[in-house]
Amino acid sequence: MPRLTVLLALSALAVAMPRAAEAQEMSFDEAVELVKSSDADSIRLGLETLGARGEARAVGPIAERIRGGLPSELTQFAVTTLGILGRREAGPVLIDMLSHRDPAVRQAALEAVAATNPRGAREALTGALNDMVASIRGGAALALGQLGEPEAIDQLFVALEHDIFEAAQAIGQLATPSHLDRLFEFVGGMPFDVMAPAFNELIARGDFPARAKIDVIGRLAELATPQVKTYLTQLADQLPDGRVKTAALEAAERIPG
Repeated sequence: MPRLTVLLALSALAVAMPRAAEAQEMSFDEAVELVKSSDADSIRLGLETLGARGEARAVGPIAERIRGGLPSELTQFAVTTLGILGRREAGPVLIDMLSHRDPAVRQAALEAVAATNPRGAREALTGALNDMVASIRGGAALALGQLGEPEAIDQLFVALEHDIFEAAQAIGQLATPSHLDRLFEFVGGMPFDVMAPAFNELIARGDFPARAKIDVIGRLAELATPQVKTYLTQLADQLPDGRVKTAALEAAERIPG
């Protein structure tokens, strides 16, 4: 399954390792002892070291330290380190952190779950669609699409109904031709810019039939708006020669303006 390609928190951690040389010189056991300490700077250095070493055996000590209790900032750092390690066995603690009181920790946990795709990820991410924070709701929708969780598509349609606009892109990544009627029910009721990511994904997918792509283009052409004309023209420019490109060009030409 594909993983999230851009994880802001993971990038932030990579930037936040000013003591990289010191971390590289430290042994695994020394780093674990630092993580177990009560000093914030020592804990951070231990986490940096374990993240830089990239060993699977670091998951246990980090998860134990998270469960033992840390200030929110260090909890976020530890969760992000688990995301960098990319080990599915970190799933239980990461999923638990999706319910943390601090939104920053929940955001880090969301991104780490998306990066590691552990057992129970789909259920955890669909639960995060109900988070109080909009960015977490949106990130959960994107993660479901990028992890390729087709069983979540009904929840994503519900999310789109509740103005979680990122769900449109995820639906485009997961939908089959049988979902097109339901998808097009949203067209007209939502800004076209919100829906365009769904169509982008459908057209770009190698596993979505060309016949269905042409159906999407035909349905869009029926809207006959200047915005759709521009969209189809730009889409055609990006497509390789073939039936779908021809359909997009012809549809754009049929729209006045």
